[in-house]
Amino acid sequence: MQWLITGCSTGLGLDIARAVLGAGQKCIATSRNSASSPEAVQEIKKLGGVWAKLDVASESLENDLVNIVKEHGPVDVVVNNAGYADGGALESMDLSVARKLFEVNFWGSIRVIQALVPSMRERKSGVIVNISSGTYWSPPPGAAVYAASKFAIEGVSEALAMELSSFNVRVLIAEPGAMKTAFYDPKKLKMPPLADEYKGTAVEYASKMIASMDQTAPQDPKKTAEVIVREVLKPCSDPPVLRLPLGKESLGGARKRVAELTKTADELESIAAACDFEIN
Repeated sequence: MQWLITGCSTGLGLDIARAVLGAGQKCIATSRNSASSPEAVQEIKKLGGVWAKLDVASESLENDLVNIVKEHGPVDVVVNNAGYADGGALESMDLSVARKLFEVNFWGSIRVIQALVPSMRERKSGVIVNISSGTYWSPPPGAAVYAASKFAIEGVSEALAMELSSFNVRVLIAEPGAMKTAFYDPKKLKMPPLADEYKGTAVEYASKMIASMDQTAPQDPKKTAEVIVREVLKPCSDPPVLRLPLGKESLGGARKRVAELTKTADELESIAAACDFEIN
């Protein structure tokens, strides 16, 4: 199968590309600017993969994908990995910054899906892997917009999975926890100055914790990438799972959220039911 992976210059995307090629699959690794990661480009090429320029927020995205498919052939598995985080209290977040984040983290994935799904549907074969985050289960204060972008991806993925089920196209939501990658590089992670009003609050605590993740993140991106690739090639269950929690942090968050929702549903059952029309 041929894979196309977005956001491969560093981190999880690069490790997924390595894992794909290590599994004997074809791989088109992509990034906004190949010149910014020449070592990664050379490594993937030496392993037998190809590298293509692809900016998921650019006006030319759809045309670029058409050209990639023309040159390298149909895509069987697409991994929507490109993304980044901005932090800070929601009250003071610049809306233009928030919109830009959504353009990459959410709309970029949607545009890639829209461009590649027709071929998958016609061939009645394909897999769409959307990289979400353990943040979906436990969004931290100070990361509201980033968390919202992942919530949006999760919602789209759930509906899309049902839309494409008739065409034998699978959707997989990968939910990694905090990984030791360049994602948390202080030079890349944008943490605006904290307003005085939020000093000493949960926002300050969470911001400091996030800023230290480049040294303390508990999850191995290489192992995480290998699990994602293995799940695509050999699903762990039948029917295949929709969500794939990755790492103890993500799994723990999922269990905690399930318990919270179950408790809420049990406590509010009579209140919720009272909103419906009475059926005689």
